[in-house]
Amino acid sequence: MGKLLKKSAASAPSGTLTEAVELLEQSVEQLSGDLEKDLNLIRGATQNPSDLIVRELLLEKGDGSEIRAAVLYIDGLAEKDIVHQCVILPLMQIDANAQVTLTYIENFVITASGIKRVNTLHESIAGLLYSNTLVLLDGSTDILLITSEGWEHRFVSNPTSEPIIRGPQDAFNEVLRTNTALIRRKIKDPKLVLFPIQIGTRTLTDGVIAYLQDVANPSIVNEVKRRLAKIETEGILDSGQLEDYLKDSPYSPFPQISSTERADKTAAAILEGKIVVLVDGTPFALTMPITFTEFLLATEDYYTNFWAATMIRWVRFLAMLMALMLPSIYIAITTFHQEMLPTELMLAIASNRSGIPFPAFSEALIMEISLELLREASLRLPGTMGQTVGIVGALVIGQAAVQANIVGPVLTIIVSFTAIGAFAIPNYNASLAIRLLRFPIMALAAVLGIFGIVFATGCILIHMIHLRSFGVSYLASLTPQSLQVVDDSVVLKKPAFALKYRPAFLGFKRHKP
Repeated sequence: MGKLLKKSAASAPSGTLTEAVELLEQSVEQLSGDLEKDLNLIRGATQNPSDLIVRELLLEKGDGSEIRAAVLYIDGLAEKDIVHQCVILPLMQIDANAQVTLTYIENFVITASGIKRVNTLHESIAGLLYSNTLVLLDGSTDILLITSEGWEHRFVSNPTSEPIIRGPQDAFNEVLRTNTALIRRKIKDPKLVLFPIQIGTRTLTDGVIAYLQDVANPSIVNEVKRRLAKIETEGILDSGQLEDYLKDSPYSPFPQISSTERADKTAAAILEGKIVVLVDGTPFALTMPITFTEFLLATEDYYTNFWAATMIRWVRFLAMLMALMLPSIYIAITTFHQEMLPTELMLAIASNRSGIPFPAFSEALIMEISLELLREASLRLPGTMGQTVGIVGALVIGQAAVQANIVGPVLTIIVSFTAIGAFAIPNYNASLAIRLLRFPIMALAAVLGIFGIVFATGCILIHMIHLRSFGVSYLASLTPQSLQVVDDSVVLKKPAFALKYRPAFLGFKRHKP
């Protein structure tokens, strides 16, 4: 039982708790075989829902008598065509001379592909909530569970959060089996393992752990399974909720698990020897372990010329430094280290700031907070309206602030470059971490100048050195044991035919066949 379940049980009235215990005890008992009693038991256990469809039938037996049967399914979860064509219609067309039993119905009547026989209330309710169809026969203590999934869902579409110009355009959706099928289409290897998991005492969310059995490091695979097995919660609705349970350092601002909606990126991670976790109900897969430099790599790097990809990676690294330190450098120079700039440039900045009543730190803080507000507002509004608000708001507010002598034009340019640098980071979670760390660095720059920036940068690097992702150093890709095995990094992208090694930090089956 999860922690949330324990809390709710402790605060529940004694009568409600007694009823819950009685229902739990009944759920593990066998059904009575009396059709009317079993139907009432199922209705009571599911709180008599309006979407529970019960179709009662009279089946003619070979001796001329009749026997009652019932077909149950949840409207919206089960596919009605499967229920009607493969269950109800065959039952209504049973040969009048046949000896009608549940075994006869299972072997000679039902035409659906998946059939399972159960005999407890718990298994029956679980099957019903998992989109199965139940077939009850009067006088039989067993029930047939028939596979009939057919809920509404999005079809496979283009990736929205990770668009690229060249490369595969298929992205995951919210259906687990669709996502595993997309991976199997790309990795047709019988050694691809899809280990089933189930999380949440109430949601019973299904998921899989995907990895290559002969490539992935067994110790990392076992660690992933151990951490998932320890999760105690009532519900998991998105894979993002799992990240806090799986991280080595949950209080660190840096992401230690990568998420992606791209099927090709997920398949590439599995081929490298990483472990992927997919959860039903979310289009994002989790990849682990991960290093920081991988957040600066984009999928499109592997589908374009390697010289161009190397140059773009250097640009992204520069963009990350701009997003992290550019406002802090402005604050430090204008406040303490004016001698670091050429005289003409410093005089120009000073003349632009002559009528501004705020110090450089307050000026930068106003602009950064305004930028974050505009960014958040544009995300929450509908598509075209959000883009319009972001562009118009930035232009109007920025220009008005400069004319009102609240901020200087130089800072407006710096904040604009800072925003562009944050947008250039391919991974959204990594971009959030950089945006968050920007503010404490600005505060230290306002107090200690350039020494505050150096101190903050040193603290961040020390933290990253000690950070681990499933036992793998967060900066492992920057500290290889040998330069000969460095195939893919922020510094250099080799052509496809020269990529011979898997990441060395995974510690198992490094060579790519």
